[in-house]
Amino acid sequence: MSRNRQTSTLRRPPDEPSALKDFPTESLRSDRPLYRVVKQGNGPWWFGSSLEGRFDLPEPDGTCYLAADELAALLELIAPDREGGAVSSEFLKIRLIRELRVPRTFFLSDFTARRASGFGITAEIGTSTPYDLPQSWAARLHQAGSNGVVYWLRHDPSRTEGFALFDLHGERAEWDGGRERHISAELIERLTEECGIEVLDVPRASELKIIDGKAS
Repeated sequence: MSRNRQTSTLRRPPDEPSALKDFPTESLRSDRPLYRVVKQGNGPWWFGSSLEGRFDLPEPDGTCYLAADELAALLELIAPDREGGAVSSEFLKIRLIRELRVPRTFFLSDFTARRASGFGITAEIGTSTPYDLPQSWAARLHQAGSNGVVYWLRHDPSRTEGFALFDLHGERAEWDGGRERHISAELIERLTEECGIEVLDVPRASELKIIDGKAS
């Protein structure tokens, strides 16, 4: 009898890290540009262990997330905070785009490789919720010696690569902070034209008209 196609086919990782020694890998070198959106005043190389991220590792280790494209990095950030097809301009004003490069080659487990399907990986690894299963894969691959994972970003339907790097928990302030810039009018225009997401100003209280006890 065939399995119900409405059931996830993403498998759990093997119990033994040694079973993943032939897992497909991709080399992330220091000449490849990567992108991350951060709040003003925050460093970009933060390896978190909150377990609120898809591939978070528990302390003393942590995970840092980056994207292959600046628009994709922006989409990943705003997805939980936007209302329908719009996002607040105030939300974007306090954030910066960082163009970064890793300080050394990272050998990443490749969730985008077809050969990963032989280990029980499906594209659900980058979209499924809650994050228990992706986090268990991250932990097991880290135990097997992986420096991180490459996967398809959840909020960019064009299938842009995301990178989750593994290192000790905390900030790598000694790493190059890369090129920093404000979220430009050009990027906001791309967000509207390519993604159908508008950036709207939040009206001041003095600009609101009260009708039947409701602001409009």
